[in-house]
Amino acid sequence: MNLHNRILPIAAFALLLFTSTNSVSAQAAETKPAEAAYEAVLHVLIAGGQSGGSVPSSLSAVSKSIRSEFDTSNLRLINTYFGRLSNTGSIDYRGISNAYAAESMPGAPSFLDWRLAGVRSIQDPSGQPAFHVGSFRFGARVPIRMAIYSDEKNPAPVNYESIGLTVDRVSVRENTPALIGTLTQPRTDGTLFLVLTVRNADK
Repeated sequence: MNLHNRILPIAAFALLLFTSTNSVSAQAAETKPAEAAYEAVLHVLIAGGQSGGSVPSSLSAVSKSIRSEFDTSNLRLINTYFGRLSNTGSIDYRGISNAYAAESMPGAPSFLDWRLAGVRSIQDPSGQPAFHVGSFRFGARVPIRMAIYSDEKNPAPVNYESIGLTVDRVSVRENTPALIGTLTQPRTDGTLFLVLTVRNADK
């Protein structure tokens, strides 16, 4: 048997072995269960300032508690943020919003950032489904006018003031809105209420 006749069967066997291995790997990947998906919703409510507005019906229980605990009747929703993640995942959001300034100023928006990290499924002490949050951060840089405008061509300078809340290691019940913390808007009597809901997206 010459060299060519020896190599051909070996090459054919190697090709068959490679094809079989890839087929087994592909089947294993197809049968691997997908990770659970969670949805995180952050509602930002405000008390004080403008009247009117409304609060979603899904927040009726927590809004009732806020009105009672903080002795306020003027409560409304100003923003809703949504993110989807898997177990131990995180959300990092940065954007612009005029909702957090004492008054709107052309050319001087508010810069917002919020972060949710280390979210994982657990059970609370009573055995009910819950979520552990490793870290929660909500912050904004809001414009503060330093003086009254003299005219449109020579506007008064604007400085930025930072507001924010950081919470490490907190747990919330599944699909149950929870008040995470409060913030006071600079130079106003308005108070922000941060309400977080985490739920299983597959349910």
